[in-house]
Amino acid sequence: MKAIIPVAGYGTRMRPHTDHVQKTLIPVGGKPALSHIVEPLFAAGIKKITFIIGHLGQQVVDFMQQYDGQFQFIEQKEMLGLGHAVLQGLVNEDEEVLLQLGDNIFDTNIDNFITSKANRIAVAKVDDPRRFGVVELDKNYIISFHEKPDNPPSNYAISGLYFLKSQIILKNAIETLIDQNITTKNEYQITDAFKIMLNQGEIFEPWECGWMDTGVPDTLLKTNKLLLNQYGNQKKSDFITPPVFVGNNVTMINSIIGPNVTIMDNSTINNCHISNCVILENTNLSDKELSHCVVGKNGSDIC
Repeated sequence: MKAIIPVAGYGTRMRPHTDHVQKTLIPVGGKPALSHIVEPLFAAGIKKITFIIGHLGQQVVDFMQQYDGQFQFIEQKEMLGLGHAVLQGLVNEDEEVLLQLGDNIFDTNIDNFITSKANRIAVAKVDDPRRFGVVELDKNYIISFHEKPDNPPSNYAISGLYFLKSQIILKNAIETLIDQNITTKNEYQITDAFKIMLNQGEIFEPWECGWMDTGVPDTLLKTNKLLLNQYGNQKKSDFITPPVFVGNNVTMINSIIGPNVTIMDNSTINNCHISNCVILENTNLSDKELSHCVVGKNGSDIC
């Protein structure tokens, strides 16, 4: 089985950092989000991954050189929606495929997720489903898909992990969208392709699981807090309140750090008080009091 991971977007909600760092490489919990995505796939035996790249795509190519696998990188030259992005990686073969968005991290067993006789869609209950693709359920099956509906039929949001039994069936459905110019919010949506598949008799199951979003500063910081409980590497001291992760070649002088702080490699923190933050690589901070933000350079890059 292969996986397809779309990572072509600009990540505008994470600017200014994503002007020079691909959004899936923004660190969270001590390492880039993409590491948290691909490493569970490797553990499940999935080593064949197609990345759909665009903005700063070469950074993804370079980053994946540290891993052993069969990687393909395909450029999405036009930003025409998730359905269009996924289509770039599909082939005319009747084989299973796993799709995972490049800014979501999942708390689930991938081995179990991909063991099914039906298509599976990861879902999670949310307070405001209008912000998401939404599924409508009948017992243990999905009977309808809705893309960011004004009046959601349920609070089960599509969370960005998909298991499809046949690449060619999904490919044909997305190509139908494009041939007939079926769009939602001016984009070719994968949820509309799933609707076509439902009408053709394909069976979809919901798979409820936890997920963590890294697409906007607020949710990235929440995810950082959760992951640091697993990946933090600093013990409590007079100047550190865990959970905290400190990378390699980091200098900390006269500073109070934590809780919930990631500091990446080659950074200097001098006379600062930092909590609930992600500090990017090669950041030099002096005389700063920072909380609930993502920080780069000398503190001039912040969101």
